[in-house]
Amino acid sequence: MSNLSDIKRRLTTVKQTRQITGAMQTVSVAKMRKAAEIAGRSQVYLTLITDIMRMASATDCGFSVQADGKDVLLVISSDRGLCGGFDSAIFAIAEKAIDDNTLVMPIGQTAVNYFKGAKNVDLRFSHLQSADGGAKEITDYLLNEYSGGIKSISVAYSTFGKQNCPTVERLLPIEKVQNNVANAQVLLEPSPQDVLNALVPLYLLGKIYGAICSNSAAEHSARHSAMTTATESADALILQLTSEYNRERQAAVTGQIVEIAGATSALSRKGAGSEKRS
Repeated sequence: MSNLSDIKRRLTTVKQTRQITGAMQTVSVAKMRKAAEIAGRSQVYLTLITDIMRMASATDCGFSVQADGKDVLLVISSDRGLCGGFDSAIFAIAEKAIDDNTLVMPIGQTAVNYFKGAKNVDLRFSHLQSADGGAKEITDYLLNEYSGGIKSISVAYSTFGKQNCPTVERLLPIEKVQNNVANAQVLLEPSPQDVLNALVPLYLLGKIYGAICSNSAAEHSARHSAMTTATESADALILQLTSEYNRERQAAVTGQIVEIAGATSALSRKGAGSEKRS
């Protein structure tokens, strides 16, 4: 009976866990769709302003000139777990981009916990929730620091798609490209410097916001995948435990029947013996 009780207790626990993972699976789908929709709406804008910035940067108007300061790396993660290897993949690719000249700025509670205590880590954005944004606060600070001597600004995050792909993308300085229209001279009015001064804040804000949205959608996709796997495993374990419980219960019932039959037979033999002696 103790074995039956243990199986029943474990079966109850697994069913409760399955309810939790099933609910999280459903919720993560809704959140993923919402985040993916937001990320998709910003993609056209990001593509356009990136192309303009690359053409404008060919004029060498200041923002494309590297200084001798630190390389800043924003690392965007989730705020909580239960999303498989999502965060560890981002941290792995971020670690490859970090050297002694890199200043790491984690965004998201998981990244804050991962990099806390490491060298060259700035936790000024640790209060921000990765899914809630904070892109304007981050942009304002980085623009001020970039003007003061930051060498480069990059971001490590996960792109959203058929397969979530962690990546490190350099935001500033802009990669220069040749003009595609017969190498014609790009004319910027009222002046190249004025255009870049107006575009850079919009560009950096858009890129950071886009990275946050993409990472959020990828996070919910990873969590949905993890919860789907967990739910399927729970279903399989429930079937296994139910089958095991039924076998044990049947064996217990059979044993009881055998005992009753044996006791009845013994009583019958005892009664027959008593009648003979009489």
